[in-house]
Amino acid sequence: MINVIHRITGTLFGLLCMSTASALPLQEHLTVSRVDGTPIDVQLHRPAAAGKIPLLVFIDGSLCIPSALNDSVGWLQQQVDGRHPFALAVVEKPGPVDPPRNADGGIDIGPDFRCSDAFRQHYTLDQRVIDHLRALQYLHRHAPWWNGELWIWGFSDGGRIGAQLAAYAPQTRAVALIGFGGGVPMAESMQDMVCAANGAPTTCRQELRARMDAIRAEPVPGKDWMGEANTFAVWANRLDAVEANILRDLRAPLLVVHGERDGSVPVASARQLATAMQGAGVPFRYVEVAGMRHSLWSTPTEAQALELHRGVLDWLHGTPAIEDDSEE
Repeated sequence: MINVIHRITGTLFGLLCMSTASALPLQEHLTVSRVDGTPIDVQLHRPAAAGKIPLLVFIDGSLCIPSALNDSVGWLQQQVDGRHPFALAVVEKPGPVDPPRNADGGIDIGPDFRCSDAFRQHYTLDQRVIDHLRALQYLHRHAPWWNGELWIWGFSDGGRIGAQLAAYAPQTRAVALIGFGGGVPMAESMQDMVCAANGAPTTCRQELRARMDAIRAEPVPGKDWMGEANTFAVWANRLDAVEANILRDLRAPLLVVHGERDGSVPVASARQLATAMQGAGVPFRYVEVAGMRHSLWSTPTEAQALELHRGVLDWLHGTPAIEDDSEE
């Protein structure tokens, strides 16, 4: 959720190149128009073989770089023609900026990196939800290979977007949300996280509340807080949202995964979501991963990260393999 410095290495690239060269998945780049005529970029990967298949939508977090640079997208692209074939769709963020590569093929997003004006002007959670609904409308009409079933995998801001998409899209059949909280307002959890180690917690909370009130009063894209990708307009969507309010009415199974050491979205919010989901009548599983920080790739080992990815995909396919850590 908060804009942090990321290092994305080329480690996964070697893994991806091990796939067979035969029957390579089909890649499509679609341009779908918003109601005002501006374009939405939709990237599709699907098996070459014919047949009706489900659609998995992956929703990335808030960094203003292309979603394809998220290693989870690269991993999923290699799974579309596996034992449970599916199509992968990524609805791109507005105006992403492709950062320079370093010598090992990875990227370092340092203090000189800048988001585009288009990103800052148009990136909000509300707009991202609308963009995804528009993309689904288009695919429902123009994708004869889609069997009508929708799986949603959202990470960080994408988890918040995915929660709304799952609630509003009747095609949703399974939902996996990673590192997004969802149980308490972010205005509250941010105070707990930022002020916990502060020598003057009362003053810290007062200052944070004043900043949040300023954001609510002027939710504009021209001002930012905690990184230029996090404009006041974006924060205004996050501060008072409690996704549990809509997730309790889902008609699809829900998996929530959160890192016990997440330093961007407090784990307490995810725990509260797990409590709120009890008795809602929604098939629900909460997995809290010891040692994991904000993403599935931030586990102690890469083997564990890959196991988590496989478990999440199995959950979406309807063959859950992740250990259920939630209370019955």
